[in-house]
Amino acid sequence: MSDLSKQKDIGENMSDSRQLTTLVKELDNTLRTVKSVDEYLSRIAKAKEVLGKDSVSLSEDIEKNKNSLEQSLLEIGRFVQGALDNIEISDEELNAASEQLKLFTNGSQEAIEYAEKELKGLEDGTYWARYWSGLLERLKG
Repeated sequence: MSDLSKQKDIGENMSDSRQLTTLVKELDNTLRTVKSVDEYLSRIAKAKEVLGKDSVSLSEDIEKNKNSLEQSLLEIGRFVQGALDNIEISDEELNAASEQLKLFTNGSQEAIEYAEKELKGLEDGTYWARYWSGLLERLKG
């Protein structure tokens, strides 16, 4: 494989991983928004005397739909996380990233500390745990 092809593959893998990581992070925001529906339904319940009994059945429908939406979002979140975790990380990508990290920080020791901090708390086998572990191996080696 030519150097140009390797660079293209590395770029595509990084782009894919960033895109999927963004989706994982956005899921948390979306789930918080879905949770805010509960607050609204509580306010509707407090106003049911003014709104009448029809508001109760409408609120129940919203609650059912909210629960279904939340479950669907969690399911797609697991799917996206699985796709992210299945992205391969090449040696070339890790080598280039470790060199970039050394330039970004003030040398190998700071780069190691930075990578250790990023790795902390990540679940083994996930894309980012594999990524930061691979960087650490190169930085320490």
